[in-house]
Amino acid sequence: MIVALACGVGGSIIAGALAHSAKQMVVVPIEATKFAPLDAAHPDGAQFAVLWGDPAKGPSAMLVKFKKGVSPFHYHSSDYHLSLLEGTMKHWAQGEREEDAKPLQPGSYWFQPANLSHADACLTDECLTFVYWLDKRDYKPSEAPKK
Repeated sequence: MIVALACGVGGSIIAGALAHSAKQMVVVPIEATKFAPLDAAHPDGAQFAVLWGDPAKGPSAMLVKFKKGVSPFHYHSSDYHLSLLEGTMKHWAQGEREEDAKPLQPGSYWFQPANLSHADACLTDECLTFVYWLDKRDYKPSEAPKK
């Protein structure tokens, strides 16, 4: 019985080690990253490249490139974390004013809770961000705030 138990435990350890060693390092230079339109209806708009996961089904991470300009108010059904890599951006919630939003430099971060309307602006020719979605990624337009 001790031999059988030892074999079972040893087999589990070996199986676990083999499963762990099956993981492979992944390295993708930015030049090899394939970007596609974030919204097929606006092929000249924001572009994204999935780093891992499936944005349509669940958690994922992606790079997103924005061109200079302001996005309309919108919301997502998933929380996300964003880090600004290149460019200068603003991010503000509905009910706040764009003029009051602080310009954010590379290295800046924001957390956006699900279902809260917000807008973004890329203030430079291009902005590059890293976005981690906690669930599936979607985009839902919000009504423009009343002035």
